Amino acid sequence: MEQLGATVSLQAGQEGKSVLELEAIYREHSAAVSKWVRRLWGPGGARGPVDAEDLLQEVFLVVQRRLGSFRSEAALTTWLYGITIFVVNGRRKKERWRRVLWQRAEPELQLEHDQSLPGVAQDFERAEASRLVYSVLNELSERDRTLMILFELERLPGVEIAAILGISEPNVWVGLSRARARFKKAFEHRYGDFESAEGADHVTPEA
Repeated sequence: MEQLGATVSLQAGQEGKSVLELEAIYREHSAAVSKWVRRLWGPGGARGPVDAEDLLQEVFLVVQRRLGSFRSEAALTTWLYGITIFVVNGRRKKERWRRVLWQRAEPELQLEHDQSLPGVAQDFERAEASRLVYSVLNELSERDRTLMILFELERLPGVEIAAILGISEPNVWVGLSRARARFKKAFEHRYGDFESAEGADHVTPEA
């Protein structure tokens, strides 16, 4: 599994969880958590580029505090995903307030590309499609945005999304239906007809 080169300062928990257990979880799941962080944040745009290493460490600091309460009713990855969502959404809210206070315009995605190089044009198109989708996702509530990312981009099953978010599976489908409707409305307000937008409903942004 890919290692990120980051070191999280892990201390033994009050409940008897050892440093070795925490480090084992980090070694096994840090690459996946890093991918989730990037996917949930989105490409550089609405709130600037993500510092994945910083957020990764923040996630595992929360893991350190909560590990004693983990009772294995859910899969460890489901529990970790829920913490990742909590951390990323919290950081997004902080960045939103910072942008308002400092009156900074939203940065645009900057890409350097050479149309003459093989594959670069396709990479540019995928990046642009990703930016377009996230520009609309960022107009939604955190709940709608998270549901869309987990189901449409991460392609997680409803039962796993329910476990991650701590809601019932029927509520996942109701919430997803409403989120899709709001996404479509926001997309059409910004870009025009949703149905005619190539790749708009089946884009998987680069993690």
